Amino acid sequence: MGKIFYGSYLRNLDEKGRLLLPSTLLKGEEVDRLYVLKGFDGCLSVYLPDEFSTLMDELKHMDFRDPGQRAFVRLSLASIKELRFDSHGRVLLGADTLAEYGLGREILILGAMDHLEFWDKKAFAAYNLRNGASFDAPVRRS
Repeated sequence: MGKIFYGSYLRNLDEKGRLLLPSTLLKGEEVDRLYVLKGFDGCLSVYLPDEFSTLMDELKHMDFRDPGQRAFVRLSLASIKELRFDSHGRVLLGADTLAEYGLGREILILGAMDHLEFWDKKAFAAYNLRNGASFDAPVRRS
């Protein structure tokens, strides 16, 4: 099992759209890049290289003949971007990515087990309002 991410961290993008990740998130990891792709509910999903490789294996084993799975694979693969760290430990998200996902200056970084999620702070607040009431509802297990 790889690194497990948890917690939430509020960060501000700089004027060039660069994001400095909290040092505690990548502590003990020697990482020179991250992979971002379309996440669920309006966020960006962010993977370390090893977890990204696992995700690619999962996508590779989906049934491309099934229309739903095919759409998921296509949309996921089309959205992937590789982010390299600069000499100061920042990643450049880029104006196109910021616009596509409605990310403003304030970014909420959430741990999501095997990956991170990047959310616009206001978008996550709205998500929390919509879904927070059902948090303590019973979880159905298969």
